[in-house]
Amino acid sequence: MVVLFFSALFIGGCATPVRENQSVDSKLHQQRLSAISQWQVKGRLAFKSTEEKVSAYMRWRQKNKEFDLTLTTFIGTTIMTMQNQPGFAQLEADEQIYTDIDASSLILQVTGWNIPVDKLALWIKGQYTRSDNVVFDDNGLLSSLTAKCRACAPWTLQYSRYKQVGDVWLPHDIVLTNSGDPNNQIKIKISAWQLT
Repeated sequence: MVVLFFSALFIGGCATPVRENQSVDSKLHQQRLSAISQWQVKGRLAFKSTEEKVSAYMRWRQKNKEFDLTLTTFIGTTIMTMQNQPGFAQLEADEQIYTDIDASSLILQVTGWNIPVDKLALWIKGQYTRSDNVVFDDNGLLSSLTAKCRACAPWTLQYSRYKQVGDVWLPHDIVLTNSGDPNNQIKIKISAWQLT
């Protein structure tokens, strides 16, 4: 397991949603999300398990089915970087490079963190699949979803603090809880979206 030196501050609390009194067509909104294939987010990611609590600044760049993920400390020191494309993932931490065919398996093997990074490109936008159980808020935006993943317990996601970016509403607070282990929780607080 890689020894990572960074702040163990866990992001807590609930933010008040920043939202105009405007409803959306849920189906049309999902179609617009599907059309967004290149984007970038900046923010914070906090991971909690029975063994540890860790927090880092996050930068995620998505281009079609490829992504780059960078986690840094509050003083800017790089904790890890990950590049992923279909069938190949590479993670660099502590000046060592690791590879695998699956991004989520790789981050678990190297850091011990159970983070479904292979699904985050979809979930982080507030998108869901037909097999997910979903709940919408009064404005037609995704409020929660329960998603199944192969060979693991389902993840439950809670969405809040939507803001309009261009012509689409995007979540800025996401909480992921592993239904098989409620102590395994991830909080993502997005400070900036960039759509390209």
